Amino acid sequence: MRRERIKMKTSSTEQTLPMVSIGMPVYNGAKYIRDALDSLLRQTFTDFELIISDNASSDQTEEICREYAEHDVRVIYFRQKENIGAALNFQFVLDHARANVFMWAAYDDEWTKNYLKSAKALLVDEKINFVFPTFSVRSIKLNVGKKFGREIFEFIEATDRRQRVLQFLALHHASHKCNIVYSLFKTEFLRSALNIQDISNDGVLGAVILRLSQGRVLDGFMFRKRYPELWPGAFSTFFAWYYKDRSKGFDVAKEAASNRLSEIFPEYVSEIKEIFSHYRPFSHGKSYWICSIENRENINESK
Repeated sequence: MRRERIKMKTSSTEQTLPMVSIGMPVYNGAKYIRDALDSLLRQTFTDFELIISDNASSDQTEEICREYAEHDVRVIYFRQKENIGAALNFQFVLDHARANVFMWAAYDDEWTKNYLKSAKALLVDEKINFVFPTFSVRSIKLNVGKKFGREIFEFIEATDRRQRVLQFLALHHASHKCNIVYSLFKTEFLRSALNIQDISNDGVLGAVILRLSQGRVLDGFMFRKRYPELWPGAFSTFFAWYYKDRSKGFDVAKEAASNRLSEIFPEYVSEIKEIFSHYRPFSHGKSYWICSIENRENINESK
């Protein structure tokens, strides 16, 4: 892999490691990256490094990132010589993390100023390896949004591994459950999860994360997932009609995910097949459950 390290703000006299590493993979993010960088650099918790990996952008991303790196010693900027793909770019920033706590940050998202302080405070529990924030999704263009709260994701805190994994899988993707990859993690824990599944399938990675550990849910909607237009699933009825003749790609992806999950979780093969038999592109029950209440109750029963 060809890499170019633009600048490292360390010296032989500065050996203290940051308490948090933030990794921001980016490609052609000039339109929105300033908002993301500003919201991170304004955090009330300040002891962090912000590692940016520019995936050979062709817009003004490089210029903007160099500007921020020049003015804030916490910003470390890399530019890839050629595009290495999204999954490897996500891995790249994690590989360069020096802190014991890590989070991925998308170049078009935002965080309230107390996010890091609040999330990190929940990681002191030895049994907890990640903190998942309640969040909102928002259209940048239309300035409208939707909140996704604790009631959807409480199972993340369950001590029962089976319950965590299967309830995660039984949530429709319109719940934006895959935002679990934007949690605040203990670094070595996240690395161990990626040894099993990379981020190219964030849904499978989410299930792996929940297999390995329970988490904590951070209330307060301190994380904002932003989209240039509308977020996926914004108008599910319309999209169900619009995509009625375009379901082949979804079916292929569904089968691939089901097969991969069955490989990783052989103990849950029958439950995985049951869940995926109900999976449709834009169809789900109340609070985004794919299965019926009866099926969910069966799923929740521990072996």
